[in-house]
Amino acid sequence: MGRLSKFKDVDVFASLNAVLKQNTGFYQSDFDIDKEIIAKAAASPNREDKTLLWFCRPMGTHCFRERDVFLKDTAPHNTWRFYMEQTSDRILAYAIELTGKERGKIKGNLYELDYARHYERVKDRGLAADTVRLVYERGTRDIPAGQYFTGYPDAELGKFERFEAIPNDPDALQFLLQEERRSREQLTPGDFKAHIAALHDGLIETEARRIVGKMKRRDTPNSPNKTHFMAELSTPFMQLANAKDLDRLFSMLPYKTLSFSKIEGRHGTYALIDKGENRDKEVRKPRPSIRAQLKADKETTAPKKAAAKTKNHDLEV
Repeated sequence: MGRLSKFKDVDVFASLNAVLKQNTGFYQSDFDIDKEIIAKAAASPNREDKTLLWFCRPMGTHCFRERDVFLKDTAPHNTWRFYMEQTSDRILAYAIELTGKERGKIKGNLYELDYARHYERVKDRGLAADTVRLVYERGTRDIPAGQYFTGYPDAELGKFERFEAIPNDPDALQFLLQEERRSREQLTPGDFKAHIAALHDGLIETEARRIVGKMKRRDTPNSPNKTHFMAELSTPFMQLANAKDLDRLFSMLPYKTLSFSKIEGRHGTYALIDKGENRDKEVRKPRPSIRAQLKADKETTAPKKAAAKTKNHDLEV
């Protein structure tokens, strides 16, 4: 993964939705739940509710308070780890700092996360939480983690509102969250439109690498008539891709006999190559568009501007 970026003062819902469309082909309705979580956090007076961790995958999304992700044996902690430990899904992950509302829109700062590295921090630095706090409308009650409880009203404390894990060492959690916050602030400010374009490129490249990997792992031709090697294009990718994306995918696959085709009696679209094709090849970079080539040619042939008179004579404008 390349250099990570931060995006300040963004429309949180619009920005996350744009990211979602570069990776999540199915169960996009999960994001409706995320929006409820984010809206509730934005309205909360508690500072620790204002920092969330969000990720999207090909088949859905999740959103949690950051503090909960770093508490062992909680659902947020286990879920955040699950997709690294149990799947090979492409995960796009972000920290969200909510800053307020403007013209009815929830505003905040987004920080790009390297999910694999962040997973390691969660795994290695997660803190024990042996107590669960039940929050009611008129107070709280603490119980041991793992003890059964219901969401029924309490005769003394009233309506049940929520529950949360309580760290054994609250100071250690606060120190850990401060370290995470300081680390995020070191990220380079990014251009969000360019970021989305790069994510879309990554969607296509990820699919190309997946297909090449599947072709390499096959020992014998697996088409119905055993004349071709084939790999199905992933359904989440096909849900998100348009015709131009399929053309770009085709150009990145390194096979002379490549074709995309339907297979009678099967669902989906398949990449097929002749059984004699050399499969020991890597993904190739897509060819630039005609417009990009013309622009590059123009920049190459255009006369250079004279250096401006500045104190730094190494700079040109």
